[in-house]
Amino acid sequence: MKDIKIYSLAGILLTGILAITSCQHEPELIPGTAEVCFNTDVMLIINSSCNIPGCHNGSGEAPSLMTYADVYSFVKPGEPMKSTLYKLINKHPNRFNKMPPKPNAPLNSSQLDLISLWILQGAKDDPNCVSSQ
Repeated sequence: MKDIKIYSLAGILLTGILAITSCQHEPELIPGTAEVCFNTDVMLIINSSCNIPGCHNGSGEAPSLMTYADVYSFVKPGEPMKSTLYKLINKHPNRFNKMPPKPNAPLNSSQLDLISLWILQGAKDDPNCVSSQ
């Protein structure tokens, strides 16, 4: 009986450890998904939430997010979960370094989804891109 309790406890602990340490996988790109455009979709979000006085507006207080090259430097194309940009905007609201910081409003789920999808699609800067969003 004592052995059963030990094995049960070990099983519960192992399950808990696996649940805690399990990694998040990148989302799959669904064929036929509309293309997200950097200039007309992503940059609008960045400009309204990040490129504001005291933040990422190129005034030297924080890394600039004024250009495609600036934003791209925080992205791992095809992998939102490994991209610094996505990690910082998608953190739990009470965590340190959540962007944008309080008292600014966090990005909503539609904005987060657009940025994630743009990264998943390769984080391209296509000047001919026509947004269907």
